[in-house]
Amino acid sequence: MKKHVGSSLYHLLAAAVVLPLVATAPSAARASDLTAAEQCDREAGSEFDLERNRAFPAVATEDIRIGVALSACREAYNQNGGARTQFQLARVLDRAGQKLQSARILAEAAGNGHALAMASYADLLAERGMAGTSSGDLMTARRFAQATTDGLQ
Repeated sequence: MKKHVGSSLYHLLAAAVVLPLVATAPSAARASDLTAAEQCDREAGSEFDLERNRAFPAVATEDIRIGVALSACREAYNQNGGARTQFQLARVLDRAGQKLQSARILAEAAGNGHALAMASYADLLAERGMAGTSSGDLMTARRFAQATTDGLQ
């Protein structure tokens, strides 16, 4: 009886060591199979973005892993990423403290029709007191705000 208990304990310990390794292997393989855009989605998808890739959980701004997200989103952007990628790159750049680059990329995403980017860019213009300094800025802010409102209804 003692030999059987010892053998069972050995198998149980072996399973406890091996199972976690086996369980993580497929997810690691899948992570390496992601495109740059998917990696950007995984690292920087906003919980407020209705256009977010829902295959990945949303990432709160304070939880963005700047190094990983910046690398993935820049690569996706350089591969001609769309408006969502542009928005996410702007979000990561802002989190990294690169405000001017973030604003430039955010303007691109807004110009390409990304709803949350439009609202964010209109807010940015208003915060900086830029909306209304010229009729073009005011019209841009109003257009982005209206498009966002229309998109949410």
